[in-house]
Amino acid sequence: MDLGDHQEGASDSQQQLQEGRKRQRRHTPEQAKKLEESFQKCGYPDDTQSAQLGRELGLETKQIRSWFQNHRTQMKVEYERAENLFLREENRRILSENMVMREVLKNFICLNPNCIAKHYIDQQEELNKENASLKAGSLRCATSFQDEL
Repeated sequence: MDLGDHQEGASDSQQQLQEGRKRQRRHTPEQAKKLEESFQKCGYPDDTQSAQLGRELGLETKQIRSWFQNHRTQMKVEYERAENLFLREENRRILSENMVMREVLKNFICLNPNCIAKHYIDQQEELNKENASLKAGSLRCATSFQDEL
């Protein structure tokens, strides 16, 4: 039994009533509309504006200040989410572009004569090292074969 779902001391009928309840609205749709309009005009009303708005809507000044603070916070969160999504998409785009550039660099053929010569010299050095290694291995095999005879 999950104790978090059932309040101690509450009857089953009270519990069902609490679970079945919809979210309670603190403001009427008309009040919310007027608050939104006021927010669009000014996001930081002073005390006189808050008091005036409270009188017009039948709300306390404290409720007006709280609504504006909550709405500013909500707007900030929405803005940050949108910015975060934009930055994530931008990051994906840049990473993709970076991978494409890396692939291009891997397959890049330098047409500059100095670049070709350097590539040739590097390749020649690799072949010389491999040749020396093979000769040493061949020599070891030949000497061990002669020792067995």
